Amino acid sequence: MAAQRQSPLLQVENLSIRFDGAPLGINVVDNVSFSVAKGKTLCIVGESGCGKSVTALSLMGLLPTPPARIVGGTANFGGRDLFSLSERERADMRGNQTAMIFQEPMTSLNPAFTVGDQIIEGILRHRRISKAEAKERALEMLRRVRIPAPEKRMRAYPHEMSGGMRQRIMIAMALANEPQLLIADEPTTALDVTIQAQIISLIRRLQDESGMAMILITHDLGVVAEVADEVVVMYAGRIVEAGSVDAIFEDPQHPYTIGLMGSVPSLGRRQGRLATIRGTVPSAEMMPKGCRFMPRCPFADERCVNDAPPLAELEPGHWARCWYAPLELHRGGIV
Repeated sequence: MAAQRQSPLLQVENLSIRFDGAPLGINVVDNVSFSVAKGKTLCIVGESGCGKSVTALSLMGLLPTPPARIVGGTANFGGRDLFSLSERERADMRGNQTAMIFQEPMTSLNPAFTVGDQIIEGILRHRRISKAEAKERALEMLRRVRIPAPEKRMRAYPHEMSGGMRQRIMIAMALANEPQLLIADEPTTALDVTIQAQIISLIRRLQDESGMAMILITHDLGVVAEVADEVVVMYAGRIVEAGSVDAIFEDPQHPYTIGLMGSVPSLGRRQGRLATIRGTVPSAEMMPKGCRFMPRCPFADERCVNDAPPLAELEPGHWARCWYAPLELHRGGIV
């Protein structure tokens, strides 16, 4: 895939991840490549089970090994290949130069310690400052994420806070050491719609202030349209479409991307039933021989059954993995 106009902060090339026991040659993440530049947001989109979170965990060095194993590819971050670092080097980088926000803050925060102690611990791990200075930094972060009465909240335990408040705490922890790259894995999934909007707005504001790069993993195309610069659509471990947010939303070229677009409800008057994508993401044991989307694709034919399409560049910066892209030329203008 072509590089972004800006020099990328993170460049992932041909990342492949396999789980022990999977059929020979079947990877849960298969030859995935993308990049993200400083100050930019890359959104990775797809259903549960498509490999989004596994990709993110591999970049953070958090994949459980075994059963997961990186079997190919590189991830160049600031001139260093993340996959060649020692565990000590990864720990020094994690929470400092790179940070991650997870889906469910209640399982990410330690229920036995106050939120203040947990933020302070992360600061002291990476900064040579006194505990008093770390406490002041923690208070500053709570103010930045707009936690009311931060001095009081420093002494609170996670169970004493709402879901939205806990997610704000997680954001404060992630950004306390001013990382260059933030990975946010479905950060609003467990929250109600109003709080979701507040959290996304908060993350965007903090990104604008710091200039950090962000990888946002989500299935919410409304969020993607609002925050993304670049979009990667994944299905069954492979990238099926990638490009700028404008290219993906204005001219989607993979049947899976089109299906995702059609399944999003609108605020206007309903014009009929929402589109659905029949079936489910295949397991490793049931992976099709040809195109992995073939069993669910309304346009699949014999070629799709037998041959896996390459990820081809349709126009500068816009890629799709479909034998019949551009679809308007080969499938009678289905877009």
